[in-house]
Amino acid sequence: MIPFIGEIFAILAAFCYAFGSVAATKNAREKGGRGNAVLLSIVLTALFSGGLWLIMGPSLPPIDTGFWIGVAIFVVAGMLATVLGRIFFFRSIELAGAIETGLIRRLIPVFAAVLAILFLGESLTIASALAFVLVFAAVALVVLSNRGQIVADDEDARRAAGERNTGRVLALMSAASYGGSYVARKFAMRWLPDPLIGAFIGAVAAFVWFAVAALFSAAYRRHLSELFRRPTGWQLVAASFVSLGQTAQFVALSFTTVTAVAIIGTIEMFLAAWLAAWVLRTEDRPGPIFALASLMAMAGVIVLALVRT
Repeated sequence: MIPFIGEIFAILAAFCYAFGSVAATKNAREKGGRGNAVLLSIVLTALFSGGLWLIMGPSLPPIDTGFWIGVAIFVVAGMLATVLGRIFFFRSIELAGAIETGLIRRLIPVFAAVLAILFLGESLTIASALAFVLVFAAVALVVLSNRGQIVADDEDARRAAGERNTGRVLALMSAASYGGSYVARKFAMRWLPDPLIGAFIGAVAAFVWFAVAALFSAAYRRHLSELFRRPTGWQLVAASFVSLGQTAQFVALSFTTVTAVAIIGTIEMFLAAWLAAWVLRTEDRPGPIFALASLMAMAGVIVLALVRT
């Protein structure tokens, strides 16, 4: 087995989520409103994970009680992440921007770690605790250094204060949903230890939820009808990268702990900032403090991957 394979996939997932968030922001700003990347990303997750499972996945285990328990918990995980977490995620970055949404969503490891201790019996090792301190010190450094900017920069002047606050609340709700989904996925793998089929089940459950909701909601019917229209380039990029990120995260959880995956996931914030500033140019370029914080966060990830106690 490749050393640190769980951590490698967790880093890949963080990069994919970061690129997806910046692409969604770029699409929202170019099109002046909300896109259809949520439902599109759900469909792509099902196609991508299901296709990979058919090509390289293991055979299904015996269809017994344990199998159906695993399926049921994967459905719950899909509702938490692919429905709630992803809806809140896309809407939040459209209202508050990729960087600010990323700041608030750094609470994901807090939710995930507490729930993992309660439901999975995980504990913080010395390496995990040190990584946690480094990463969250980096986040705190960025938050404290940008308090004035978050209140009064030009971007805020262009947006209504109410919308930005709504985006912040949605980012918090997204963090809670994703933290819960990490634990649910890991728990489901006790009965159905296949990350690809798990991602597929979660995506299918989410699509079914949208289809049923469309029977009662004109807004959801509109979302479903828009699915058959040609997406914009940035919608497709955002949806594709979020789908890849979710699949990579499932794989990471099958090889390492919830706490490790959640802590590594915090570097999404720093990756999103650099991608937004230097690659897609949707945000201002980070300053030296943010660069220092990025190095601290990366040091935390390296400690988590290399120090085993």
